[in-house]
Amino acid sequence: MKAHKFLLIGISLLIILNIFLLFEVFKPGKDHPPHPPQLSKVLGMYGKDAQWVDAEFDRHIHEKEQLIEEQKKWRMNVKIDASYTAQNQVIFAKISRIQFQIDSCTFDHFTKVKAKCNKEQRAALQGVIQRMIQMAGKPKHFKRP
Repeated sequence: MKAHKFLLIGISLLIILNIFLLFEVFKPGKDHPPHPPQLSKVLGMYGKDAQWVDAEFDRHIHEKEQLIEEQKKWRMNVKIDASYTAQNQVIFAKISRIQFQIDSCTFDHFTKVKAKCNKEQRAALQGVIQRMIQMAGKPKHFKRP
């Protein structure tokens, strides 16, 4: 009889835990990945160098966001119609030039940051860059309506 009670309590706890986890996983507002920690912290920087790296990161993100918004505006002009192929090609060329600017400003950003790093910080920075490259282009989880 005692073992039966422990088994029922254990199963009840597992059910409650599963329900709680389901609510956490499907909580609204979790459609995007968590924001990464400050670059200076990831690199183990302190003091003025850390402040400079964080300010440079903020400057870079602002520049990149502006370029991405410009790219989105051009993408909104693409017509899904065969009769607009020539016009779409012009738009695609503009989108490509903006992507080149995005990639160039990112390269410049990391070049500037690397100049402030010591040997260990350069290795950590290389790890950050490798993770970014691996994550690039992976679609976010798409929820069907």
